[in-house]
Amino acid sequence: MTDTTSRRPLLTPKQVDMLRDYVPFVAISLVILLFWAISGDRFMSVRNWTFIAQQTPVLMLLAFAQLIVITTGSIDISIGSNLAFSAFLAALGMMWFGEFGLIVGILAGGLVGTVNGLIISILKIPSFVTTLAMLIIMRAVVIIISDGTSIYVTDGSISGGTNISSISAPWLLSLGQFPAIFILAATVAVLMWIFYEKTAFGQQLRALGGNEKVLRLLGTNVTIVKIKVFAAAGLMVGLASCVNLARAGAATPQAGLMIELDAIAAVALGGTPLTGGYGSVTRTIIGALTLAIVRNGLTIAGVPPSWSQVALGVLLITAISISLNRSKVDVVK
Repeated sequence: MTDTTSRRPLLTPKQVDMLRDYVPFVAISLVILLFWAISGDRFMSVRNWTFIAQQTPVLMLLAFAQLIVITTGSIDISIGSNLAFSAFLAALGMMWFGEFGLIVGILAGGLVGTVNGLIISILKIPSFVTTLAMLIIMRAVVIIISDGTSIYVTDGSISGGTNISSISAPWLLSLGQFPAIFILAATVAVLMWIFYEKTAFGQQLRALGGNEKVLRLLGTNVTIVKIKVFAAAGLMVGLASCVNLARAGAATPQAGLMIELDAIAAVALGGTPLTGGYGSVTRTIIGALTLAIVRNGLTIAGVPPSWSQVALGVLLITAISISLNRSKVDVVK
């Protein structure tokens, strides 16, 4: 008689899925323990964690924008250039309209996202190609409108010279410091969770990424949904640009260079597949925080920047290979 008990798996598929959901939390715990062991109090100091709390919100907001798009099975690699463009428009808006001009930056981000959505949904150009072109265009636009100069945020009166512009907004600088920036990020995170998990539009995101044809058969106007998806992501980038303006104290043409890759990495570290269909706001937050902690810990440990990039790449591949639920991914391209 064959012993069938020896062939029985140790864990059921449901239990495996539950364990996989906890991988991002285990990963961040191990990362913290590792750098604590390596750098001790330098890493665990209040000052260092305050610095991490100031650095993470911008990446987290951009990761939210990327999560919205990736859940539908698309991708947006223009968010770095959009960040720079929106921040510069926000600074110009404040110069023209006062403190309420900051809204101009948020709307500018939404406009770029809407244009992306229109091109992708109406002209049927793949999201990667569309947003790659937009990345190039918006970076050039920022350089043109800025003339290669920056706009600085100061806590005093407006001053400047031939090539220097500044705006007086001490409240904005305060917003970019701890704890204000942490409170703002936490508030947005809660609202994002409600939007993603508890609204009909959030359900449409997953349905669009899971099976677009079924969504069409149900009578949903997929074209309109796609435009809304990229517009919502653009508005989130616009908000991130304002937070970055507050944190950095300047709108520069170089802002956001390559940060789109960090945003994608943060989403992937949270276990969201780039093929779309499902995702998690909570795990995306953990992914963004893990990325920020690893960068910070490697810097404190004295690891050269080039080797830091290698370590981040290895971490990303390892985390995805463990957390990705391959049963929900039919095709890998």
